[in-house]
Parts: sequence; C-alpha cells; structure tokens
Amino acid sequence: MKTTRRTAIKAMAMTCTTLTLPLAAQSSVGKLKRLIKLGVIADPHIGFVKGAPERLSDFLEAMKREKPDALLQLGDFAFSNKQNKPHIDAFNAAHDVALHTIGNHDIRDKGLKREDCIKMWGIPAPYYTRDVHGMRLIVLDGNDPGSPTSKGGYPSYIGRKQQAWLRQQLETAKKPVLIASHQPLAGWAQVDNAKEIRKLLAEYRDRIMLCINGHSHCDQFLTINGLSYLHINSASYKWLGGKIRLVEYKDALFASLTFDPKKGEIKVKGVQSKWKNRSPADVGYFKKNNGQYAKYRHVTVPSISNRIIAPPMTRK
Repeated sequence: MKTTRRTAIKAMAMTCTTLTLPLAAQSSVGKLKRLIKLGVIADPHIGFVKGAPERLSDFLEAMKREKPDALLQLGDFAFSNKQNKPHIDAFNAAHDVALHTIGNHDIRDKGLKREDCIKMWGIPAPYYTRDVHGMRLIVLDGNDPGSPTSKGGYPSYIGRKQQAWLRQQLETAKKPVLIASHQPLAGWAQVDNAKEIRKLLAEYRDRIMLCINGHSHCDQFLTINGLSYLHINSASYKWLGGKIRLVEYKDALFASLTFDPKKGEIKVKGVQSKWKNRSPADVGYFKKNNGQYAKYRHVTVPSISNRIIAPPMTRK
C-alpha cells in the first residue's frame, strides 16, 4: 500500500450530511470565544498493520493544509517501543498541541503498560484534561479493569475512581467540553458500563458539545438523551477476525472537526475512500455468527462521512 498524499487530501470530498445538534450542545458551542479546529485520527495500528506509518504521514501532511488548533489521536496508535518511536515523535512534532488517547492495543500487547504510553507519548496521565483556546478537552481511559460484566479479553470499562474524577471535571468546567475516549460511550463496541457513563454525562449535558471515540472501526453518529456521540473510523482497516483477519482501506482515513460558535454548529470533514482489495461483504462478514453484524452494515464503510451537526433552524 502507498496512498499518495495528494490522493489522501483529494479524498476529503465535499458531499455532506446535515444532522441535528441538541440544543444544550448548541448553547455550549456558542460559548466558545473563537472557531476551533481539531485534526483527528484513530486506530492506525502502527506496528501491527503494514502501511500504517504511511497513513500517519498522509494525515500529518493533510493537517499542514488544514491548520488545526490541535492534533488528537484516539488510540490504538502505535506500540510504544523503540521501533515506533520515530512515528510517535513525528506526531508530537507536527503540532504544538499533539494529544493522545490510550487504546486497548496500546497496552497489554507486546508486554506494554500504561506507563510506557505516558512516557513515550508525553501525556500527563492515562486520563487527563487539556484546554485548547477556550475548549476543555476531557480525555478518558476506557481500559480500566474490574468490569462486572466482562467476558474476558481486553478491558472495556471506566472504573469508579475515574468516574469520580470525570464528575469533578464536569462539575467545575467553566469552558465548553469535548469528551474523547478510545472505546465508545455509545453504539457499536461501547464500554461495558456505557449506560452508567451516559447517565453521568447527561447530568452535565449543558456543557458538553460532543463525545468522540475510535476503536469500533466504523463510521457512526448517535444522539442519546441530548448528547451526541461520533465514532471516528480507523485510519487503516476493518477488523473481521476469522480466517480473513482484516480488510484495508485504500486511502488513509482521518478527519478535521470544526466548532463554530457563530453558527452554533460542528463540522466534520472526513475522507471518503474505497476498499483496497476485498470488502467485508465479499468475504461473508455480514453472514457470520448468524448475521449479528448485519445491522452494522451501513456504518461498516471505508470512509469518515462529512457532516454538519447544526441547530434545527440552520439545517438545509
């Protein structure tokens, strides 16, 4: 695989879907002091899938043109070892504000721990806050142990200690909030205690603009109880499991998110690509396990949709 940078940038097409932004989120966006743009990438899986470093390079090159106020990676980024340090350093050097989210494959795989990510990525803690031009970014860690409903495998849970911290951050937030996590808080592959976390967030919906995540390798948007949840698709591939483990995207997927206080809206500018070789349908993915994945067929796509999430009165 070699996606050219020109192809990757061109793939950020202009076809756009308009969705409704909840009134509380609209008010929160409107409290920003200026327009804020974030460059976002999720799940490149550097060190696991071939071509992932080139996909990261395509993202960083595109962001030179987009000129965001910060870069954010949403987990399953790169194994924190010597082999991948140049790629991690490249991300950190690409912007004065380069932010990281810990994914499930960033720890445990290769014998790695949270401490390895913290040290090599340069983040203050597994979960933390960062202010970006009047926006309060709350980064969560969905890898806590102790889930009472866990069926084994990688932890997907936000524990009591982190919940207490999250509540405190929301209680004292004086700025509009963006919630970032690797594991989804709603929708496909959500954390084990997603309902509990959504209930907590709903208490502070008047200050939360949006919740974003990686992990699911899909292109999904949901609104639940006045809060919106956006899945950022993997930069690299869709995981299938079984005999055929994965299918790759032709182009690197990534997005820019623009928060516009004057319009009270959020704009998502993504990349629309194609399957590199075979698609999930080609290999029978939607028929597996009695068709349990068929309901996600519409979000299992090689793209990140362009979206305008706007107040009802401004929708076209």
